[in-house]
Amino acid sequence: MKNKYICDFELNTYCCDSNKILKPSGALQALQEAGRKQMAAQKPSYEDILEDGKALMLSRLDMKIYDEVYTGENTTVSSWPCESSRATFLRMYQMIRDDKIVAEISSQWVLVEFETRRILKVEEIDFSNYYMGEYRELIPEKFRISKDMLFEKVAEFEVMYSNLDSNKHMNNTYYLDMLCNYIPELADGTHRVETVRTHYSKEAPLGDRLAIMRVKEDNDKYIFKTIKANGEVNIEAEIGVVPIKG
Repeated sequence: MKNKYICDFELNTYCCDSNKILKPSGALQALQEAGRKQMAAQKPSYEDILEDGKALMLSRLDMKIYDEVYTGENTTVSSWPCESSRATFLRMYQMIRDDKIVAEISSQWVLVEFETRRILKVEEIDFSNYYMGEYRELIPEKFRISKDMLFEKVAEFEVMYSNLDSNKHMNNTYYLDMLCNYIPELADGTHRVETVRTHYSKEAPLGDRLAIMRVKEDNDKYIFKTIKANGEVNIEAEIGVVPIKG
């Protein structure tokens, strides 16, 4: 029995940085597109779920990028949902080049009633037609932000038209570009992103203003949190970088 939906993907200039290396936002966009195609082919599609007044919203993701992947390289991207229960819908993603995994994501989603934002049990939608595969934690350690961390405010960000998705709030893939803008090693072109951990707490609609808060750790990791105008935490993230091999 098949348990993965697989399609070809050639890295384009939009998903790579100034070094022509795959960005985490580009990896996330390519892999989520594989998930969207799987849903469209096997039903219910994401649009079917929306028409039913519900939405799957990303609550947590862990990403690992194992190697430098460059503009123009051919890869395959795959996605598969996993056996889920109660309020958490599990999904995995992989990007493969030359038979080796170069990036992968483990993710957790919540099924929400669109108008009321009430969290629903995943059993309220029949996902039995989907290929199902194994779920595994890519980074088993818990991601927690300590109260002792001394955050500095590095910027404010206003959610604009170009940031919106079909749910009319900031698309989850755009957050990674927003945060990576405040990692100096990436702008300098000396490093690339190796790991990402993100917890999505509250969506950010059009016009919302986010305060971007940052802490630099000693081991090439940055901790971020973004705060909405009303004081609520929007997202929390940990991004690890490594030197480019060159």
